[in-house]
Amino acid sequence: MMAGGPDHPRGPGPASEPEYEVIGGVIDDQPSGLATPKPDPIPRASGAFLVAAGEAWRNTRKSVTSWRFWLACALAIAAAWGMAAALVVWAESNSWFEVRIRSAVYLIMAVFLALASAVLGAIWGFRHFRGRVIVLLLSGVLRGVAFAVVAGGVLVAVGITVGGPIALAGAAVVVIVLEVALFGLIGAGSRRCFAKVTPGAVLTTVLVAFLCMGNVAVTIMLLPGTTEMDQASVPVNVQRDDSGTVTGYECVGELRPVEVAHTEHVVWLATPNPALLLGSIGAEIVPPDNELGWVLAGLQFAADGPSRQVPCLGGESSTGLPPSMPVALTGLALQALLAALVLIAGRWLAAKRL
Repeated sequence: MMAGGPDHPRGPGPASEPEYEVIGGVIDDQPSGLATPKPDPIPRASGAFLVAAGEAWRNTRKSVTSWRFWLACALAIAAAWGMAAALVVWAESNSWFEVRIRSAVYLIMAVFLALASAVLGAIWGFRHFRGRVIVLLLSGVLRGVAFAVVAGGVLVAVGITVGGPIALAGAAVVVIVLEVALFGLIGAGSRRCFAKVTPGAVLTTVLVAFLCMGNVAVTIMLLPGTTEMDQASVPVNVQRDDSGTVTGYECVGELRPVEVAHTEHVVWLATPNPALLLGSIGAEIVPPDNELGWVLAGLQFAADGPSRQVPCLGGESSTGLPPSMPVALTGLALQALLAALVLIAGRWLAAKRL
């Protein structure tokens, strides 16, 4: 370098620096923090749901492409039809029915399918317990739809063969999908509660057995304790619907003591039962003049208590009574509550183990 020369060389090279500075903004392809963000083509909520649905489909595809899944569905449908037919034959041999009611096979089969969907849903949820809650729920819905399509088709065929309200098959399809999804969450939550398989299987079995059988047994044992003395007056101008159910009346006269059973105090325990839940939904679909329609509506009568069955209880007419809560909503709410409790407990215990 010559004396008196510039400190920096003019020639190009990595060590050279520019002799001037560009005045103005620097062109940058990166978005500025002050720039207005462009709206997403898909809202975040919809995008998250689509992602969850994709995960659920990948999770469910492993099941629906397995021969074991369809074998379990076929065995459940065959068992439901066989037990329904055997129960009707046994009931007729013991003169439970005054006349032969072929449609009883159709109705009882639908009840057994509701119970089978709960058992299968718990098993499938127990086996596929990993993933977020929304993914587990959507996976259960997809498995329920797959089972409901086959079961509903067979149920319609049985209904056409033996007779019966075909609309009950639609109610059964809805219940099957809901039960597979909700009991799937119960099975998944029970599996998460323990590091080993056996304790989780025991918890799942206990919960499913209670919801499908135990709650009804406990309710029956508690019913005698609901009987007590109350006051009632005389009904006049009684109005009835096509099925003979009292729809309106007026109360006159003095109150007199009567013995009533406040079944509404304990019958809520039985509402999560899948069979009774199907009966509650089916009671709104089956025509009131059906031979077995009264069986479906029996649980709703018990949930309403004596105010719906004993006219003028406390001197109050039916027109002044508040509307009753549908048994189906109560049962689904209790199932969802139990599933949420088991899932929360399973997540907390899994985090504690880690």
